[in-house]
Amino acid sequence: MQVKSPRGVQQTDVNGAADELLSEQLKPTIERVRMKLGRGSPNTVGPMLEVWFSSLGERLRGPTGESDKTSELPATVQVAMKSFWKSALHEAHSVFEATKADFANAASQQEQQMTKVLAEIETERGAFAHQASELKQALDALHIRLAESQDQANKLQMLVNKKDEELTSSRLALQQHVSESNVERRRHDEQFRAHSAEIQALQTQFATSERRLMTEMDRERQQVKKLQTELELERKKQTQQKNEAWQLAENLNKQLHELNIQNTLLSERASGYLARLNDALPKKSKSVTKRSIAPLRIAKK
Repeated sequence: MQVKSPRGVQQTDVNGAADELLSEQLKPTIERVRMKLGRGSPNTVGPMLEVWFSSLGERLRGPTGESDKTSELPATVQVAMKSFWKSALHEAHSVFEATKADFANAASQQEQQMTKVLAEIETERGAFAHQASELKQALDALHIRLAESQDQANKLQMLVNKKDEELTSSRLALQQHVSESNVERRRHDEQFRAHSAEIQALQTQFATSERRLMTEMDRERQQVKKLQTELELERKKQTQQKNEAWQLAENLNKQLHELNIQNTLLSERASGYLARLNDALPKKSKSVTKRSIAPLRIAKK
């Protein structure tokens, strides 16, 4: 039976190299065969070398039980060759088993290291996701504060408009009252001689009413002026809050962008590490590694 390698090393190549080593009075081992061929991994050469050793006894015995060449040799030489063949076969088995154990141990260590690195990556990814969520919540809170400030400014504007309307109504009422007073004054003038005392009283009453109205009008004017000042201060405060909010929002967006970049770099780092690990591990260990990283790929989707 011949064992074929997917990397190009064939059973005939291993057989030829082992025969050459045997003709050079060297014990065929995995490393010597690999050095002779100049290629091939221990996992590939080892099984092929076992096949060569398994056919060596039959080749020494020949098709009739004993070859023509070995039959011509002294019995002691034949015994030495058979002993050498058994010793070489035993050593090849030992080297192969040791090499297989070393590779299994290395694969287990690399798998443990990979699991640890993947766990660290998942922890960092969770921390980044938590930080991004907190930043988003802060940004939403700022939007709510901006909306509340805008609503407060709208209420103040409505109050100023109401005061302006009240001041306008008072001014119109005063003008109407002055107009009516002038009419009344003219009527009183016509009756001056007959009602001089009444005219004097009306004039006094008019003056008092006029002072009172002017005082109220001035008070309303001062109140409107105060409200306008408060509105201007509130507008400035709102403008400053908007600028601060936009600056903070821009900083938050930059931080979110940097977190996305770091998350991408971590994913690329994990993918590169898995690719290097898959290239370094034997075929059987690769299938184990793929099963161990399957949950990570589902989480990424």
